[in-house]
Amino acid sequence: MFKSARIQLTFFYLVAIIFVSFLTTFGTRIVAENAFENQNSNARGQISQIVRQQVGLPLLQSPLERVQQKQDNDAHDRLLVWTIYFNIIAIVVGVPISYWFAGRTLRPIEDAHKLQEKFASDASHELNTPLSVMKTENEVFLRQKNFKESEARSLIVSNLEEIQRLELLTNNLLTLSDFANTKNIKMSAIDTNKITNDAISLLAKIYPDQVNRVKLNVTDLKVFGNQESLSQVIFIFLDNAIKYSPKTNEINLVGRQDNDMYVFSVIDEGNGINEADMPKIFERLYRGDLNRSSKIPGHGLGLALAKEIANANQAGLSVSNNSKKGATFNLIVNLYKK
Repeated sequence: MFKSARIQLTFFYLVAIIFVSFLTTFGTRIVAENAFENQNSNARGQISQIVRQQVGLPLLQSPLERVQQKQDNDAHDRLLVWTIYFNIIAIVVGVPISYWFAGRTLRPIEDAHKLQEKFASDASHELNTPLSVMKTENEVFLRQKNFKESEARSLIVSNLEEIQRLELLTNNLLTLSDFANTKNIKMSAIDTNKITNDAISLLAKIYPDQVNRVKLNVTDLKVFGNQESLSQVIFIFLDNAIKYSPKTNEINLVGRQDNDMYVFSVIDEGNGINEADMPKIFERLYRGDLNRSSKIPGHGLGLALAKEIANANQAGLSVSNNSKKGATFNLIVNLYKK
C-alpha cells in the first residue's frame, strides 16, 4: 500500500518540480530575449543615425544590422536549447529527489500505521486470552454429567477473575484514549505531599501487604498540574516497582527540586530494564523481557498511560537503570510560579 502511495507522491512531486522548472527557465528566457532585443534595437538605431549623418540617406538595412539580426536569431536558438537542456536535467535529477521526499513524507504515516496495526493485534490478543480461558473452562465443566457445588463455585471464581482482567484492560484502554484525546485538563498549584500521599493511599488498597516497602523522602513544594492524574503516574511507577522487584526489597519514592522543575523518582531494587527495551517501554501494550513479564500480571498499558498523563500535564518522563541494581522512573513536573 505504501509503495504504491510513494510512487504516486513521487509523480506529484516530479510534476511540481517540472512545472517550477519550466516556469523559471522559460520566464528567464523571455526576459533575456527581450533585454537582448532591446539592446540590439538601440544599437541599430544609433548605427542608422550615424549612417544617415555620413551618407546623407538612410539605409534600409546596413551590413552591421544584418549581423545583429543574425546574432538575435542565434541567441534565441541558444536560449531555447539551453532551456530544453535545463528542463531535461531538472527531470532527471527530480526523479530521485521526488522519490526521496515522498519517502520522507510517508515515513511518519507508515510508522503510525504499523504502530496502530501492532496495537490492534496486541489488544486483540489481550482481549482474546481471558475469553478463551472462560470458554474452555465452561465447555469442560458442561461436559461433566455430575458436578459438585464447590466445583461450580470454583468455576465462577475463575470466570470472575477473567472478567476483572477484561474490565481492567478495557478501563485502561478507555482512560488511555481519554488522555490521548484530551488537549486541556484542569491544572492548579498542588502540594507535592498531596500527590504522593494519594498515590500511597491507592497503593495501600491494591497491595495492603506491600505498601510498607515504600520509603518516602519527598520535599514538600508546590507544583503546577492536575493532582489526581499526577498521583496516578506515581501509582503506576510504584505498581511496576512492586511487580518487578523482590518482595523483601525496599522501594524509594523521592521528590526533589531540580532548578525550576520538580522530580518525583521511584527507585526499585529489581533486575533493571534491558537496554533494547528502554526506547519502547512507554509504548502501548509493550512488555519487555517476555519470559519474565509473562509471569507477572498486567497488559503493558500502565507506562503508556503515564506518558499520556505526563503530556497532558506538560510534564516529562525518564527512565534509567541504577548503578548497582534496579531501575529509576522519573516524573518531571513544573514548579508552581506565582
